[in-house]
Amino acid sequence: MKTIAYQGVKGAFSYMTALKEFGKDNHFKGLQTFREVFERVQSGEADCAVIPIENSLIGSIYENYDLLNIYEMRIIGEYFTKIEQCLLTISISHEQEYEQLRTIKKVLSHPKALEQCACFFQKYPWMEAVVYMDTAAAAAEIASRGDPTWAAIASASAGELYGLQILKKGIEDNPMNYTRFVTVTKKEVQSDQVDKCSLLVQLKHVPGALAELLKQFADQAINLTKIESRPHQGSSFEYLFYVDLEFIGRKQQEIEDLLNKLCSKVQKLKILGFYKRGTLWIS
Repeated sequence: MKTIAYQGVKGAFSYMTALKEFGKDNHFKGLQTFREVFERVQSGEADCAVIPIENSLIGSIYENYDLLNIYEMRIIGEYFTKIEQCLLTISISHEQEYEQLRTIKKVLSHPKALEQCACFFQKYPWMEAVVYMDTAAAAAEIASRGDPTWAAIASASAGELYGLQILKKGIEDNPMNYTRFVTVTKKEVQSDQVDKCSLLVQLKHVPGALAELLKQFADQAINLTKIESRPHQGSSFEYLFYVDLEFIGRKQQEIEDLLNKLCSKVQKLKILGFYKRGTLWIS
């Protein structure tokens, strides 16, 4: 049995993703912050963690990219989860939907979930978006309050778990709403099934450094699926680059040899992990 850490409480999208990928015969530990999740894995209190890394509507979860730089972790897998946000309330009456919507004054949820539902709040401007630690925790809070003027944005599963009514379903800005999750651990896992790699690169502060890096990958016909910059902590207007690359049909050793050659051309290169790319099922 493994201990798997995640941010949030039972019913959160991170929890549901971890449960789907690892199965119920494990121990799942919900924590309040992403930093706590990383710390539990670093200390050995958890075997691994499942964390969100980017969303198809709002982009990267920057906090987790920064934590991947701070902590010595390895990405060993990735998964894509379809995100459907629901407006959850206590069961109050048989009023028409609009009448119930008019009674709601405050809506709790995780800040990223609130971002995904920006158009919903524009349509119902009397509702105040209130940041909470987690979608499922917001649902639990609404259930405990018992106040019909408060609601939560969370999954249908969280609504069922905490005995709430789904007032509106699919309230995210676009139904093509997917979150990419990764599993991180302290221990490197060897596998011959890997076909994707994530890197952190700090370039030398010279003209053409980024172009030269990209050329090295292009010359080897390596497909870059993501490149994103983040501020380098402790330096003014210097950046780190997070890079994802795929090498389908090629050996991990080929990629490692290339990365070893690149080390002399950059200030810093940190391999975040070799793993099997996840499958995005469009429904």
